[in-house]
Parts: sequence; C-alpha cells; structure tokens
Amino acid sequence: MSEIKRCKKCGTPLMVSKENTWNGNGVIAQTRDFEHRMIFYESDNIGALFTGIEHILGLPIEKIVVESKRREVKEYVEKMMSAITRKAVKHIGIGMMIDTLSRNGRAFGYGDISMVERRRKNDSDDFITMSVRNPHSILFFCGEVLGAWEAIDGRDHFVSYEEVEPGFYRVTCRVGEHPLELQGRLNFKTYPYKPGDIECERCGTCEVPLSVAKYTWDLEAGTIVHPDTRRRMAIFGPRGMEAILDDLEAELGETIPETVIEAQRLTVRMAMKDMKWIGDDQRYRRMMAFRGLGNIVMMKLGDKSLSVRMENACIDLMSVGMVQALFELMSGTDTSEYDYKISPDGVLDITIS
Repeated sequence: MSEIKRCKKCGTPLMVSKENTWNGNGVIAQTRDFEHRMIFYESDNIGALFTGIEHILGLPIEKIVVESKRREVKEYVEKMMSAITRKAVKHIGIGMMIDTLSRNGRAFGYGDISMVERRRKNDSDDFITMSVRNPHSILFFCGEVLGAWEAIDGRDHFVSYEEVEPGFYRVTCRVGEHPLELQGRLNFKTYPYKPGDIECERCGTCEVPLSVAKYTWDLEAGTIVHPDTRRRMAIFGPRGMEAILDDLEAELGETIPETVIEAQRLTVRMAMKDMKWIGDDQRYRRMMAFRGLGNIVMMKLGDKSLSVRMENACIDLMSVGMVQALFELMSGTDTSEYDYKISPDGVLDITIS
C-alpha cells in the first residue's frame, strides 16, 4: 500500500484536509462535491446506538442495517463510476480498488483494511474476503464491502462475517440472494445550506480546524482518537445513517424515531458522564459544528428547560438525543422530555424540559 502523507505542521492526513472542507455554517462538505456532506463523529457511538435500539425493541436489526448500507453504497458507486469503468475495475483494477479502500479507511478512521482472498471464475462459487482490524462499525463495513462489490461485479451477493480475534474480522461476499430485500428505492437526501459565521483556529498549512488536528491519527491501525478522552472518531457521510434510520422505520414501524432518540440519549449520557458540563452556548455551538452536525443559531437555557435552534442540521433524530443527554448532564437530572421539529430547509428546533 502506498504511503499516506500527512500535513508537516499538524500531522493530519492530507487526504482528509484536501478532500473535506470544514465550513463556518456547521457543515463538512467534500471539497470536490459540496453537495456530498460528511460528519466527524464518535464511531464507538454507532455500535452502541444500534445495540441500544435492539435492546429497546427486543428485536435484531443487524440485517436491516447491513442491507440499508449496501443499497446506499451500491447506488453511490454506480452514480460515481460508469458501467465501463466498473467493468474495467472488475477485471484488471481490483487491486487498485482495494488499495484505495484501504488508504481511505486508514485515513478516515475505518480501521486496518486488506484483502484476504478472492475467486473469480464467473460462476456461483465466486467470492471475495476482506479483513478489517479495529472497524469503526462492523455492520457499516459489511454493508460497504457488499455494496461496492455488487456495483463492481454486477451480480447480487450476500455477506457474512466472523470475529477471528477481538477486534479483528473477516468479511466474505458470496454470489447469492440477499437475506433481506428492502422495499422501494433509496432517495439520496439533499441538504440546503444556510450561511454561518462560526470561526475556529486552523492549521496554517492544511487549514484543518485545530480541534480536529489535535486528535491522534494512527494510520497503521486506521483509528482517530482524542488524546485525553480516548474517544474514537470517524469521518463518514450522514446520508447512509439517515437511510438506515428511515429503513428501520419503514420495516419496524413508526415508533422507531422515539426509539432512536432514547437510544442516543442513553449512549451520549454514558459516553460523556464524566465530563463537566456548563451552560456555555458557544462551546456547544463549536462542538456540533466541528462534527459537521449543523450550526446552533439559538440556545436558551432556563432553570428547567433548554431550547435550541440549529441550521443545516443532519441526522436530526440523533441530534435530538444528544441535546437531551447534554441537558440532563448540565442540569443533573436523570430524565427529561423533548419536543422537536425539522423544517424542509434543514432548521431543527429542539425543546428539552
């Protein structure tokens, strides 16, 4: 695998700083495609959120998560690569594709990714096996590998994984029908951006916010870790997570939004319970913005309530659960109630009491 270059001043992988732009409106956008949004988010919270949803529902959701991610990734690859290009990659460029996947994975916090074995005889016994150590989310990884490989190979596959040792997995895609077929076609969400005035200190060389650059980027392990809290982060698109939550609601019913909010509330409370929280609206504004979750334009904290307005919001259900958890940590209460609404132009209003 070719070397991943870092900024000589702050140490952030140049792949990250060149391909993503942290804007003053709480949005992280791909530099070459500003309509494609990204977030810088706690990866440990992804698995914890799915586990929490399963616990509340009393139902497994693994197949829905993997299938939803597969569908999103497959459609994205088909959108970005022509049929001729995909055919060329299948026959002569698979090694280059795996190298790109591994480089991106290491730089964006997805783990240490490599190919183990593959068989290509153009029959039903064909397969490809990938390995990943320290995955940001094993379910995300399964869906990503499955979707990308289906787009390249042109046939339906199913995926399985095994944990060879703690934190080290082998993921295999084989020719065959999906164990679950979601109904309807995925609609890629668009985000109408509003301007913002959030300022932050940036690296003088690569222009990444210093609040991002201070993380420890281990390019061998494929992890991004805060040096003090040890919380792990990853950079990924919110569209995939939102598609998963939409598919969960379509498959399991209208109680999913409140289930997601509650699971997120519990996850954030557990992750941040040892931190000191005070009513500093600028601190929370910067915290949400550098994650790419949106721009807090109003935050009003009372004795028994918290009101927040956030422009350019994404993964809004998770943001509601996060704000609810922060209010409880600030106020020292164990329970609270919420009310929220999201407008078509991405303005999220949240009231916690």
